Amino acid sequence: MKQAFSWRIFISFGLCLSFIMILVSGVILYIFPGGRGNSGFIWEMAGMSKPAWQNQHIIFGFAFSLLSLFHLLLFNWKAFFSYLKTKTTEGLSRPGELLIIVMLCMFFGVGTYFKIQPFSGILEFGKSIAKSWDGNNTQEPKGMQGTGRRD
Repeated sequence: MKQAFSWRIFISFGLCLSFIMILVSGVILYIFPGGRGNSGFIWEMAGMSKPAWQNQHIIFGFAFSLLSLFHLLLFNWKAFFSYLKTKTTEGLSRPGELLIIVMLCMFFGVGTYFKIQPFSGILEFGKSIAKSWDGNNTQEPKGMQGTGRRD
């Protein structure tokens, strides 16, 4: 006997797949060289340029956010709001943890914006990986042969 379409399973698989795509595209964008290499070709990975990977990252980020909202608000809203109420009450009686996480998130945001350490080091490390692909030679990195286009 065939069961009806399960939105719960659909959304769970969607969350998993969109998370994987966000993870993969995020790693690729972190190490992907920008623009053209020294030899004038446009970098591609898995048949997509950096702007194409950025578009994938953005769209799958939106999909993940939307699916997360459906997951929380359609299927798990009772448990979610019960948990939120309990933890909010508990959290407000222990403001130290709330204050620390808010301060840490602010530190991450401000530190990244003003490019202070360790955030600038993380950002520069990604840029150095991306720049190392260009190098001084005109040879494409191993595994990338035949993927660049010349204009």
